Amino acid sequence: MNRHRICAEYLPDNAGCTLPAVQFLATPSGRDLLEAVEQSTDAAHMEVASIAHLRRRWPAQYIHAAVTICECHRRASAAAGKFPADHTNPGLFWAVPEALQQATSRAVAAHKATRFAAAMPGSLILDACCGIGGDALGLANAGRVLAVEVDPLRAWLAQRNTMAGNARYPITVLQADIRRAPFLLSSIGGFHIDPARRNRGRRYAMYEDMLPGPDTIEMLIREIPHGAIKLSPATDFSRLPPGHLELIGENRVTVQAVLWTGKIAATLDPTARSSTVLTNHRPPWSLTGKPETVTRLFLPAKWIYEVDGAVIRSGLCPELLRRISCAAVTIDGGYITSTDHLTHPALTAFRVCHVMPYSERNLRRWLAENKIHSAGTSGCLEIKTRGGLGLDTDALQRQLKDFGPWTILIYRAENGITAAITQRYLTTPESDSLTLPR
Repeated sequence: MNRHRICAEYLPDNAGCTLPAVQFLATPSGRDLLEAVEQSTDAAHMEVASIAHLRRRWPAQYIHAAVTICECHRRASAAAGKFPADHTNPGLFWAVPEALQQATSRAVAAHKATRFAAAMPGSLILDACCGIGGDALGLANAGRVLAVEVDPLRAWLAQRNTMAGNARYPITVLQADIRRAPFLLSSIGGFHIDPARRNRGRRYAMYEDMLPGPDTIEMLIREIPHGAIKLSPATDFSRLPPGHLELIGENRVTVQAVLWTGKIAATLDPTARSSTVLTNHRPPWSLTGKPETVTRLFLPAKWIYEVDGAVIRSGLCPELLRRISCAAVTIDGGYITSTDHLTHPALTAFRVCHVMPYSERNLRRWLAENKIHSAGTSGCLEIKTRGGLGLDTDALQRQLKDFGPWTILIYRAENGITAAITQRYLTTPESDSLTLPR
């Protein structure tokens, strides 16, 4: 048995909030408390005097729950949050910090729902280990959803969130252990499961360490024709059951892997992988192919592009290179190059100004000789690395911050560690127009 295997019982971190205290917030007096906390400019850092004033009317555990819920709502509903507020979702989003961090965003859930909708429109979908309901809200646009969560507090939060949603199909939330679920699997058309990968404050990435474990997951695969298993991008993919693996990136962050099983996997090709890039204001972009390794490296040309992490982790950089006629600069395919300027959803563009063998002394000398004053420009110097170089980029960035808005790409090349001094190409979210820093 793996010595790191997590305990048999799931103990989530609910930030000290109890179910009775959170349930109180749904009462008239609780709504008054929420309104009082929301009036604070920053619920996470309320002044002692404000807390003391609230204590005259409400117990400490209720105030703590209200502050936690309000702060999580603020983060979730922000423009860059997982569940941005709009006219279709104007109400409170109920969450505790760990559950919000683990939750699937609205955009990612909507993308996964399209796969279910194409394979089994309108059928009953089991959302096992549903947490606070992020995936359930998306899946309900593909079919009826039975959302199951073992933790009573998180099940209650999921119930509140799904009640307020405007999905196409109904959602039923059930507080139960999926390992002893009180319903027939024969009634389920498809399943989505998000097994716990964090317990007692520790994170786990091994398939064998998930809870519920492989026995339960593989039982669902056998019994239900369509399936999806949500995974950490750090999971050891070689140990997974058969299926089609998809890596999903959202706004330049690789947020999750999904193992598609059964008939959905057959449609997508179990011998291939996919990477999907989701970016605000743009339609999803996906690439499917066989995972490969980079076999040849090239010197940077006029442009270097940073490839989205979902493409890198899926092993599809060589496939992308063939499709866009670029060449690899690093062995993982994370930096690629071209003489042409490309606009592509999986690429971040940098115009190359100078390339040299890296040393801090060489870098300082070049920057001093080519200094650009930061005043009036679009940013400060930034340093990015690839290849496990062990550099303290934060410290180096602070030391060189006065040298202007360069982006320094430091990477391991065939002939040693190399620095490319570049300028980041900037794009506005409203359009594809591009501008360089002056």
